[in-house]
Amino acid sequence: MGIEIKNFTGDGELQLVHGYGNGGFRVTGQRYQSDLFLFPRLTYEWHCPQLSKLSFTDLEPLLGQAPPKLFLLGSGPPPQQHLPELATDMKANGINLELMSTAAACRTWNLLMSEGRNAAAALIAI
Repeated sequence: MGIEIKNFTGDGELQLVHGYGNGGFRVTGQRYQSDLFLFPRLTYEWHCPQLSKLSFTDLEPLLGQAPPKLFLLGSGPPPQQHLPELATDMKANGINLELMSTAAACRTWNLLMSEGRNAAAALIAI
């Protein structure tokens, strides 16, 4: 499938989600009109064409050499299905997957960042 990276922003500031909706996000003062992939101090615009087919192989290049311990996947609306293969592959690579709605993932992300946690998030725009 592959992931299309559109753009990235990261000037050393903690990347906090200040708003979401209307097909995009507001993160640390910048507006994005796409899905996002977040690290504590870096934001990528990305596109995942079909969530049900998302695999660890698709995400691995974005996760880098030092993958986070926790990965939030904001699925848009509340998830109607689990992604057991993705969860198993993440776990095998030392990463815990948390699948939730985009709204819940945004709130959880901000909380994790306030605690200084080692995490990354992929957020589907709503």
